[in-house]
Amino acid sequence: MSKVSLIAGRYLIIKHIGKGGMADVYVAVDTVLNREVAIKILKGELSSDPVALERFKREAQASTRLSHPNIVDIYDVGDDGMSHYIVMEYIKGQTLKQLIQKRGPLYYTEAISMMKQLCSAIMESHRNGIIHRDIKSQNVLIKDDGTVKIVDFGIALANNAMQITSQDNVLGSVHYIAPEVAKGETASMQSDIYSLGIVFYELLCGDVPFKGDSAVQVVMQSIKKPIPYVKNFNKKIPQSVENIILKATAKNKLNRYENVADMLKDLNVCLSDKHQNDERIVFDYPEDLNLSEEDIDKKRPKPKKATKKKKKAKSKKTNVMMGIYLGCVTLVTAIIVFVILYLGGIINFGTNMIVVPDIIDHKVLEANEILDAKGLLLDLDDIERVLTEDVEEGLIISTDPEVGSEVERGTVIKITVSDGIYAVMDNYVGRTFEDARDELTSTYDNIRVVGEALVSDQAPGTIISQSIEADTQFDPTKSQTMTFTYSAYVSEIIPMSIIGMDITSAQNTLTEMGIESVAQAISLDELDEYTEDEKADLVANTVVRCDPDVGTSYMQMQDTFVTLYYLAS
Repeated sequence: MSKVSLIAGRYLIIKHIGKGGMADVYVAVDTVLNREVAIKILKGELSSDPVALERFKREAQASTRLSHPNIVDIYDVGDDGMSHYIVMEYIKGQTLKQLIQKRGPLYYTEAISMMKQLCSAIMESHRNGIIHRDIKSQNVLIKDDGTVKIVDFGIALANNAMQITSQDNVLGSVHYIAPEVAKGETASMQSDIYSLGIVFYELLCGDVPFKGDSAVQVVMQSIKKPIPYVKNFNKKIPQSVENIILKATAKNKLNRYENVADMLKDLNVCLSDKHQNDERIVFDYPEDLNLSEEDIDKKRPKPKKATKKKKKAKSKKTNVMMGIYLGCVTLVTAIIVFVILYLGGIINFGTNMIVVPDIIDHKVLEANEILDAKGLLLDLDDIERVLTEDVEEGLIISTDPEVGSEVERGTVIKITVSDGIYAVMDNYVGRTFEDARDELTSTYDNIRVVGEALVSDQAPGTIISQSIEADTQFDPTKSQTMTFTYSAYVSEIIPMSIIGMDITSAQNTLTEMGIESVAQAISLDELDEYTEDEKADLVANTVVRCDPDVGTSYMQMQDTFVTLYYLAS
């Protein structure tokens, strides 16, 4: 895009902010409506690829059919002869993936809030007959105010649309793809629900549940392995919350939510008193996807007949007696073994103290695994986050109790995590507004500079105060506004007496009033406002015109001046 800066004669490209397999994304300015937008432009080499072109058009068509506060707005689509483009709302923020990588696991109430917004957006998509098919944390944007926006309907599929997937090619990110889609079934509303469940898991645990060295390994895990319990990662997560993830990511679609509305309903009530004592969900149907439908039908629970209970009553009694006998034998044996080990010094009750391992400079997820292996607990609900001088965001900087100290098994370890590397605000008081503005905006991308003029006896444009005080530590990655108050002279009326005055005297008069001026020579031919008789009376080197005009109220500001036009000799 270096050679083309204007798309469709309207969208001025500012900077490149992202790329994918099909398109590049830029920040641009809509020169008609004077607003920032994001513009996605199909890569030039793909313009002749019918599959890529169809996918790009599908994204535009799908997105323009949707209007929802949690779906990025589409403003314009088109083809200017050189580029296929989609113009959309520009979100100043970060992706959900970036947020998780920086902060690690989110507190469950925050994660639930985000999932409610996501489910609401996908419910609207499904209501319009559009299956997203690529729900993942990379396709979710987080605005600075916490609003969630889902993007990229590039492989979305309308209910009545033809498939455009190449043979043996499954579209969508492998970590979030539903098992049945990975096995070749058509994407459905329930496959979108599975992806939502994986995103929910990632929010609570800081990573996706299935990982491998290859896409095939990840897919096989998603098909064969049960999803890990989030309560094993953080015991404070309510069971009702874990149940939503288990139901959303069920491998057997008979066990999964049928629609997003049901999932959203559970998200809305999972923290209510009614669900405080929920038990872990038990599915009605087997989760083994290798079974045929006939096998699944055979394994569905069937009511037991009363006659069978009668026939087996006697044998059942015998089994109970035998179980009691074996249990007693096992208990006695265990007691004997325990006493022998204790008397031999092999079991020692005095070794329940554990040294807090070194988890400094580790991420939260890694630290949780290290502490868990040592029999210690990480307090995931009360993580302190502070700006640091040189520690990357998301890394642990201290623990309580301290690393190396001895604590009892099961002790809860509190941690302080870096919230990023701070910058220190300079002192701009006494400098000019323009210099300070240029320096700040060129150094920090996320600082917006605002100026407020104040009548003062200082030189015009001199900064009197700043809203972010000097030596203040701040996060340069977050949007913020610096307001400078700078000086301006008292307004004066440009005197009418300078007309006809020689140019040097006129400039001296204005200077004494605190008004800066420049002199500009002019010929008689340029004095249209004068008659021929008046022109004959004019004297060389005298002021004949003023801009702004005489009699005007004028306030001197930096880089402004009054222009005095004088008759050339």
